[in-house]
Amino acid sequence: MAEGRLLTRQGLRTRGQLLRAGRKVLEDRGYNATRIQDITDAAGVSVGTFYTYFDSKEELFRNLLIEVEDEVYGELADRRGGADVPAVRIAEANRLYLEAFRRNARFWAAIAESALSDEESRRVLTERRRYYRRRTIRALGRWQERGVIGPEVEIEAAAEALGAMTERCAYLWFVFGEPIALETAVEEVTAIWLATLGVG
Repeated sequence: MAEGRLLTRQGLRTRGQLLRAGRKVLEDRGYNATRIQDITDAAGVSVGTFYTYFDSKEELFRNLLIEVEDEVYGELADRRGGADVPAVRIAEANRLYLEAFRRNARFWAAIAESALSDEESRRVLTERRRYYRRRTIRALGRWQERGVIGPEVEIEAAAEALGAMTERCAYLWFVFGEPIALETAVEEVTAIWLATLGVG
């Protein structure tokens, strides 16, 4: 869909129907088995209507991915306020991330499948990971400038490694079904972040 295009109220409803249907079909059938026809059938619209709002299955997927990720970071931004205490911020970010991951586990399973088999999906996922890694690097850099994180910590490498660790744990716990209580998951992941960054 052309950037910046204004949609009518009906257009917004139809686009929302396609996104909801696309998500359900992706979760039920997996990324590779999902066809645009499956999405339009589930949404009750024509294939031509799909192309009014999205250029491809990959574009719809990108929009869904952004929506799911924004659940985490949007909530975190909404809760921002008070002192910028790293240990509190890290625990809060991990809790929001793991809660949202658990809530959307079936969709993350479809994401994992798409990233393994589809170059465009892998590119979209990599682009989004880079975006959020840059956000983490900015936060860590701010805390390092304040002396909360020591100068010996290489913040770019730490952001990459800690983000990957958190994501992998979330997949193991919530997609592959390793049993763990959410609070325990948050405590374990947060303890590793704090120990790696030298934050008490």
